[in-house]
Amino acid sequence: MIETSRREMLQRLGACAVGFVTGGVAKADGLPLRNTGLEHYGITVPDPEATARFYGKIFDPQLFQEKDPPPRFYVKVGIAYLAFGGNATSMPFIDHFCALTEGYKGGEVRTLLEGAGIKMGTGPVGMAVDPDGLRFQTLGVPGGLARTIIPATRISQDEPLFQAIGTDHLILRVSDMEKSAEHYKKIFGPEVGRSKKPDRIWFGVAKTRLGLELVAAGEKPSIHHVCFKVAGFDRKTAAEKLKKAGVEVVPTGEKTVSFRDPHGIVTELKGEA
Repeated sequence: MIETSRREMLQRLGACAVGFVTGGVAKADGLPLRNTGLEHYGITVPDPEATARFYGKIFDPQLFQEKDPPPRFYVKVGIAYLAFGGNATSMPFIDHFCALTEGYKGGEVRTLLEGAGIKMGTGPVGMAVDPDGLRFQTLGVPGGLARTIIPATRISQDEPLFQAIGTDHLILRVSDMEKSAEHYKKIFGPEVGRSKKPDRIWFGVAKTRLGLELVAAGEKPSIHHVCFKVAGFDRKTAAEKLKKAGVEVVPTGEKTVSFRDPHGIVTELKGEA
């Protein structure tokens, strides 16, 4: 009787793909993921170095790059970062977003997500794919630039336009908000709220947030924009700094400033509070 019970227990644990252990107690299902926040964003562009230089003057003039081909460039945005890849024929878009997780062993996150019916990409860094094909990556804490990345050019000795802190929120434009909400609920837990004008569904990811809004007619679903927190933020001053540096400022909310890069990708800025 005792042996049978032990065997059944082990089978149940295996089926649930135990995700992590906290305080000596195993969490049987492992979902939602134990996240510490949204950390980096992969952006595909025709010229990774030139695009990194554009963002470098805004956030950090010290660029980084992969030491081996293919060429990829990186710009730190406080504790977050932007990763630029692509080639001359690439169409520009935000390729994926990443959150850091803790307490999982190798392969467990993938097993958990697949067990929850979430489609995963192939390869060792296969990413979760949402109903619109938008990609989400997980990495372990503490995150940061990988060991394969080395310092590249420092584009100037000027201070960046802003002292970035890290991610505030990320907005996905999706074809079906409720369907996408069900998908992200499996990963991040229950939604934390809904807002109007624009209509958004919000998920909490530690000290960061993920927002869903309906894609506009005629547009494709996308990872639409990232909002970064910056120190000492003043909306009017921030807009003036961007314009003086030749950066296009676009309409935004009352407490934020948004700008557009040379490829049309939008980034938003706000204060710490």
